[in-house]
This record gives sequence, C-alpha cells and structure tokens, in this order.
Amino acid sequence: MRSSLLELLAPSVCPACDVPRRPGTARLCGRCRVQLAPLRELRGVRTALACDGTGARLVQRFKFEGRRDALGILIEPLVERVRELHVDSIVPVPRHRQRVRELGADPVYELARALARRVKLPLRQDVLLRTRPTRPQTGLPPRERRTNIAGSFAARPGALRGRRALLLDDVITTGATLSAAAAELRRSAGPRAVVPLALAGTPTLPSAGWPAL
Repeated sequence: MRSSLLELLAPSVCPACDVPRRPGTARLCGRCRVQLAPLRELRGVRTALACDGTGARLVQRFKFEGRRDALGILIEPLVERVRELHVDSIVPVPRHRQRVRELGADPVYELARALARRVKLPLRQDVLLRTRPTRPQTGLPPRERRTNIAGSFAARPGALRGRRALLLDDVITTGATLSAAAAELRRSAGPRAVVPLALAGTPTLPSAGWPAL
C-alpha cells in the first residue's frame, strides 16, 4: 500500500533505461525485459545473468551510480540461483579499503548484504580480507589478471570450519578473482565446501589454461 502511494506521488522509471513507467506496471520496460538474459554458468562458476544488454546496464548503474532500483531487479535472479545451491553462509569477495574509498562504495558487499537478507543466511564479511590494492582487472589480458590478483587475499584460519560457504562476486570474466579468493578460503578457513557464484558473467575472453573452480 505504501509503495503504491509513493508511486502515485512520484512515478518511477525503468531502472535500465529511465523510460518513465506507469504506476502498477512491471519495473522493467518491455524492451529492457526481453534483453535480460539468464546465464547459469561461466568458466565453471555459477552465475545468474549475462552481463550483456539489460544485464550490463543494470550492473553498471548499481555498481557505479548506486542505483537501488537496479539492485532491486538484479537481486531476484540471484536469489533464485542461491536457493538451488544449499549453502549455509555468504562470503563477499572484498575490495581493498583504498579502492572502496576511491569508489565511495563496496558494491559486492552491498549485493551480499541484500542477498543475505532475502535468503536469511549469515553474511560473513569478516572471513576474507584484501591484503593489498590491485589494479582494476578490466582491460587486462587473462594472464595479467591472474598475476595481478595473486596473493591479494587472506582468510581467517578456521573461520568457516564445516561450512558450505557461498563466495559471491558481482561480475566474472576470466574467473581470476574468484579463483584466487576461493583458493585462499579453502586453504585457511576450513570450509566443508566453497561455492563460487557471480551475479553476472561476461563471456568475452578466452578461457584456455584457466583452472576450473
């Protein structure tokens, strides 16, 4: 009732393209809705959406513009995907504090927090740390991505003992970041299993030579 009243007072827009929408209609306009493509796996990592078309625009708006309406769309397929995985805790892939200061936000943490609330699982942001700043992975070739991220994570010893933990990132391209983070969790945190998951996948770079997660 409250949300309906707010829409009457301040009609909203499509989160992906800003076309005005009438109160009571779907949040995504028809054009953007048909361009939102599911993606279940990329490079051995579970995913929810393709980072292409509407998916890419929503991710961009959430990560770099802080658009909560974009997050409201993105969280739905992510929740459905997580409910299939039978995990018992959520570990977000952390950014270094220097990078968080530069961006003014930590989108992966915000995504993990929203997800944890929806699926009613503990959010374990205290388990995995970023030990040093790294260059942004965007634009780096696969080999340089792996070198760039190597040794940049540390996990609390035994912090996930016996757990089946979900390791969450926002976007996967080559899998370098998730691979390094998952390896450190397995080495130090003592989980029963680590299940890597990215909200969206960008299948744009070759995967030859990369280990499966």
